[in-house]
Formats: sequence, C-alpha cells, structure tokens
Amino acid sequence: MNLSPMHIKIIIITLLILSLFGSNESVHASAVFDHTFLFEASEDESFPQDFMAITPWIKSHSQLNKVSLAGGDYWMASAFVISADEGLWSVNVKNAIIESIDYWIIGEDGSKQYFHSGYYAPYEFLFDYARKAELKKATNYWLVTRINSRYYSSQPKLQVQPYEQHRLDSDFSAMFIVLCLGALASIAFYNLLIYVSIKDKAFLYYGFYVLTYFFGWALTFHIPAHLFGFHGLPLHHLFFIGLPIFNILFYKHFLQLPELSPKLWKLSKYLMWACIIALPTSIYLISYTAIIASILIMLWIALAITCGNVCLLKGFYPARYFIFAFTCLLLPAVLILPGNMGLTPDFFDNAELATLIGGTADALLLSLALAHKIRMLSDEKQRYIETLDIAWKNARIDELTKTANRFAFDEFMRQEQPIGSSAISECYLVLVTIEGLSLVNKKLGLGEGDKLICFVATQLGRRTNRRNQESIFRIGVNDFVLFINKECIEEIALATAQIESHFSEKGFSDASLHVGRCLNTDVQNNHEWLRNADQNLYANKSVKRRQLYAQRLNSTLDVDV
Repeated sequence: MNLSPMHIKIIIITLLILSLFGSNESVHASAVFDHTFLFEASEDESFPQDFMAITPWIKSHSQLNKVSLAGGDYWMASAFVISADEGLWSVNVKNAIIESIDYWIIGEDGSKQYFHSGYYAPYEFLFDYARKAELKKATNYWLVTRINSRYYSSQPKLQVQPYEQHRLDSDFSAMFIVLCLGALASIAFYNLLIYVSIKDKAFLYYGFYVLTYFFGWALTFHIPAHLFGFHGLPLHHLFFIGLPIFNILFYKHFLQLPELSPKLWKLSKYLMWACIIALPTSIYLISYTAIIASILIMLWIALAITCGNVCLLKGFYPARYFIFAFTCLLLPAVLILPGNMGLTPDFFDNAELATLIGGTADALLLSLALAHKIRMLSDEKQRYIETLDIAWKNARIDELTKTANRFAFDEFMRQEQPIGSSAISECYLVLVTIEGLSLVNKKLGLGEGDKLICFVATQLGRRTNRRNQESIFRIGVNDFVLFINKECIEEIALATAQIESHFSEKGFSDASLHVGRCLNTDVQNNHEWLRNADQNLYANKSVKRRQLYAQRLNSTLDVDV
C-alpha cells in the first residue's frame, strides 16, 4: 500500500497527540494530591518517621520552585489521600534520568513503606522508576522522596497511580518505544546497505545519523540497562550532541548545499565543529551536558529547516520531504527543549516519548526524501541513456544518405566476422564507387553531386534492405560497401548496371559506377577482405575502361569508313 504524504502526516500527528497527551485522568480521580514541597537535602539528613512530625519538618526548610537541571540532592514531599478501592498502587518520580531515588510512604494509620529506585537500581516497570505499594482507601499519606542525580533532563514530578493502570500505561509506552527504536534501526541499516550499493555519501551519513539517534534514545530509555546491565550515563548526551554532526554531513550531500547556498554551508560547518568540540562535555561536564545538547540541537533544527527552505526555493524539490521531516522533529522540540534548559515549565508528560516519535517520523520522512532523490537520479540516468543512445545512433548514420557511415563500418569490421574456414555461410563484400563525381560537382554544382550520391544510395538500399543479412555503408565521399549473400551477387551486379544506365536520364552523363567484390571464404581476415575487394574494383575499372576505349575506337573507325 502506497501512503501519500498527507496520510503519513495524519499518522504522525496522531502518534504525537497520543504520546503528548497520554491519559492521566485515572490518577487524579483515585489519588488526590496536595501541594508538592521541594527543598534541598543535606548530606546524611534524615526525615521524621512520624506522620504528624513531617509537616513541621517541611516548614523548617527553605522551599524551592524547581530543581537545578545541573543536578543536586533534593527532598520532594506531598500529602495525598486514596479515594478508590484499589489495593495495589505505584509510586513514581517522572523523569528520564535520576540516578538515585528513595521513596517513603508514611500513613496516618501508622503504616510505613520504603523503596529504593533510580538509574542503577533494578527495574519493576519498563522504562521508569516506579515501585509497587499497598495503600488503603480514605487514608491520608505522606509521600516523601529523596532524589539525587548529576543532572536532570526535566523537572521531576511525583505520581501515585493504580498499579494495573500504571502497568498498562508503561506497556503502552514500551510498545511505542520498541516500535520506534526498531524502525530507527531498520531505516539505518537499510540506508547503509544502499550506500554500499551506490556509494552516495548522503546515504552513508544518513545511516550514521539514524544509528546515533537510535543509540541515544536506547540509552535514555534504559534499554542497555534492562538487557545487559550497562548504564554508561556519560554516553547519553554524547550521541545527542553527535546528531547534528552526521545530519549536517548528510544534508550537505543531499541538499547539494555547497552549490546551492555556500553561505548556509559555511554556517553549517561552524555548527558542526561546535558540536565536535562539545562532545567531551558529555563526559567531563556531565551536569551541564543536557543543557549544552539542548542548545546545539535547537540551533541545528532551525538551521536545517532554513537550509531546506532555501534549497526548495532554488528548485531542489526533494527538500519538501526534508522540511516536513524537520517540522515533525521541531514540534516536540519547541515544547521540550526550552524546558530542558530551564527556560519554561514542562508542558506535558511523556516528553521523551513524544520526541522519540517525532524523531522517528523525521527519520522516515528523510528516507522518503532519499527515495525521491533515487527516483530523480534514476529518471536522470534513464534520460541520459536515451540521449546517449540517440547520439550513438546518430554518430553511426551518414547525414546525407541516411545510410550507415564509416564509423559504423569500422565498428562492424572490428567484430568477429565469419572469415575463411570459420565461415558458416558465404558472403560477398561488395565495394561500389562513383566515378566522375568531381565533374558533376564542377559542371552542375555541389547540390547536383549530392543528388547523385543520394540516388545511388537509395537504389542500392532498396536492394539490400529486402534481406535482413545484407547491409549498406557509405565509407567515403563516393564509396559504398555492401554485404551480400553469395546467391544474390548476380542480382546486385545487374542492379548496379541498371543504376548506371539511369545516370544519363538523371543528368549525370559524366558519372559511372564501378564494382569490386570479394568472398569471405577466400580470405583470412577482415583487412584482407576489404583490400581484395578494392583490388577487384580497380581491376574491373581497368577492364571497363578498356572496353569503353575499344567501343569509342570502333565508333571512330566506322565513321571514317
């Protein structure tokens, strides 16, 4: 099934909406939250384990509006009451990366529960830090959480949700994550295979770009940690900082940017080198690398869309897919990246999933752009082949007589012709020359000389074109070569005599035809075949001249008598 760009657009927008506005209504309907308190945690600080002592403890600290995205150690506390009959619940701090999380649930009924989670802890749910807890209806609780991380990708949020609902939401998100990552891996390897086939660097850099995107998001959603116990926190933003590098190299070749817009290519090179220089920050400035990556990615997306629009305005039509692809990436980026830099609050949950879906849509549409480029190249190649074929045919045709020319004759003779003992059938090479052409040109003009040549070519062609195995070539100004089957040679001899007999009535009385021939079984090679036919022509010409001289001499004697 072929999907139009409009159908693809509808699908992508639907997926983005689903990811951006995932349903959390059941959370608010079943767990009623009070205000979330946020304040810094000092080293080795503990909190009171008594329900009534938590409020004075909170008031004794200076409240904060948000965490520092450069990392730190914080307390988060919120009172809530359960208003549903669910027995099992999940408690969670929503954020892509938190290295250490400690949960305490203190009930008004004296119950206490503790859970540890975080980036390095075992996972109970796919791709988040939630833990399962037992909570009672109509009971007041405090959820106190201590979080510690070298950086935060966004502002952490506390969440209490029915266990089954959270499990379904987690599975739903996991489905999208696995589908997107699988699509990214497939697109990457497909384009790398195309590069191996056609050696177009646009496919090479695009394959590396998508692979970089794949590894970045695989680490963000903890795939290596789930499967192999590998964490590698410093590598997360190494891949995201590397995204603009490979993408700039990709659109350099895809958009033909150095030719279409040298200034934008120069600007793109500056940004690419900025990203290369920033790569070590992922390891040595890990607390600030998320902010650095967000700034570089915003600059890259804006520059890429600008490059695409400029190239489209200059007539490069595959840029349409390129622009739409980066628009899909821009939609979540505009809402998410400012929050990652602390400039705006987080507008919605599932920000990372929305960005992953947008990035997968970007990769898919850029693949369509490359496919469109392949089709353009294929069409261009086909037109080139057709033009070359026409030029090749024209190069083998004599412009005056429309017969095959000397180039075609030489090409024919270079081929393996049946000569000597290897000949299956006997074939004559017949050499025909027009004598007196220079006199016709001198007396009647070049135009009449051309008419004489065309008349001879037409008459010879009528006799040779009747048989598929016969050919005619004009190899000189007044020379023709025919290839005739042995059994037809007498017919050609009569034909040349008839052609010559019409010269006078056509006004070419000063012209005559001479014929030489050689059988392919009488020679050892093509050169000898043509040479013997030429020698036979001059022998026949001498005989014909002597006969003509004798006839004229006899006519003179008869007149004298």
